[in-house]
Amino acid sequence: MSSLTAAAKSRHEGTPRRRLTLFRTSSFLVLMTAMAAPVVWTQESSFVDTVRRSGFIFIGTVKTLGAATPTVAGEPNSAVVTVNRVLEALPPVGNPAGQDVTVRLRDPQKFHAGDRAVFFTYVQSAGKTLGLVEVASEPADQAGAIEQRIREARQALADAALAARLASAELVVVGVFGEGRPTAEARDPESEHDPLWWRAPIRVESFEKGQPRRGPVDANYATNVDFRWALAPKPKPGQEGIYLLQPDREKRFRVSGLFLIDPLDALPKSELERVRRLLKAPR
Repeated sequence: MSSLTAAAKSRHEGTPRRRLTLFRTSSFLVLMTAMAAPVVWTQESSFVDTVRRSGFIFIGTVKTLGAATPTVAGEPNSAVVTVNRVLEALPPVGNPAGQDVTVRLRDPQKFHAGDRAVFFTYVQSAGKTLGLVEVASEPADQAGAIEQRIREARQALADAALAARLASAELVVVGVFGEGRPTAEARDPESEHDPLWWRAPIRVESFEKGQPRRGPVDANYATNVDFRWALAPKPKPGQEGIYLLQPDREKRFRVSGLFLIDPLDALPKSELERVRRLLKAPR
């Protein structure tokens, strides 16, 4: 094995620290992808959009108006709010239940000290205490129903992101990933950010989208783990799954063929019913 091929294989496999970083970053990218995609509405669009723009949703009690917690700059519309119960917290918020946070309110005149509400917010600053910006708020007595609506909204956003990848794919196949080999371009990278494309055959069990063809289907996948390609799928030989093979319509790559680019382009077979449902859904 050449030193360059060995280096590429090392990048392909990664280290435990890198894999942990990929996992953390993947959650963020999957969220951002869902935010950018057109939403498959399963409930009123305004609520789904509220959830889309929120990263921290909680039941809280207004403690002091026109004030702020330590490390957060106070503003006329800010308030100190005690977090009673967390309904949803996306990374890196954690679970600050029982703590005071600062919320920049949309309409401070709507609240009084002692009021409880469900706050839909996103993080503006995260120091010793959290600085949050209100997206919307709802009465606290509706928290049980709101929690279910939040789950439904997140599912709608996730389905929208996957539907967008299914729509752009040239082929969607169920199959087994084969042994990858570096392309000629991977042996001659243009820069440290080169994707280092490897190509592997997929033994197809079923074609879910696209014109069926005989024999295996080749997939190009990026083995570089730098920030540009860290989240691109890197399936292992023998990995069963659903593969959304994307064309290079804009001719961005030096390699020809079909590609796995987005984290949603490689899914476990357990997602097959969902994939088939979204493929049949009207666009």
